[in-house]
Amino acid sequence: MKLLLDSQISAQVATWLRKMEHDVREVRDDPALCGAEDTILVQVAWREGRVLVSASSAFARLISREGGWRPGAILLLAGDPRPRVHIQILQALLQRLPEAKLMTSLVVVEGYRARVYPLVARPPEKATPELQTRLQEPLPSPSGTLSAQTYLACPVCGCTLKPLHGCKQVCPGCGYLSSCSMD
Repeated sequence: MKLLLDSQISAQVATWLRKMEHDVREVRDDPALCGAEDTILVQVAWREGRVLVSASSAFARLISREGGWRPGAILLLAGDPRPRVHIQILQALLQRLPEAKLMTSLVVVEGYRARVYPLVARPPEKATPELQTRLQEPLPSPSGTLSAQTYLACPVCGCTLKPLHGCKQVCPGCGYLSSCSMD
């Protein structure tokens, strides 16, 4: 998972996340982001498809007010700012919530209680080919299936969908989650 760690999050947390094979970008290590306004951090997280991790409650108001371009965010508002506690909380969240859910949600952690607020309010209003009912078709033969991963365009914003596990795909542009009819 791609994460953007705000300056309140310890370097020890970043080191642990990298050991767990996550793509981590730290605000404190980037001269272009160090000291930047919160709106800039939100835009960078959105543009790069990263989940913003912060200990500032200001991001809750900022992300919930934005329309259309909101990155997923994890806000660690626990009373204990020690890196060990942040690592325990992040470990539990990353095990329990799928990547697609984190990318499209605002997760607010207060103490050891997490609340998940979806950022994609409603499905698209117009019916797209992916959302229309499909005719019953015979399953393709194994020899006729494509060996390469196929990429679809998002029916909401047109961005290329990012593959997740199995046949699920998520749009880095708007958070639209697509999966096959077998799910």
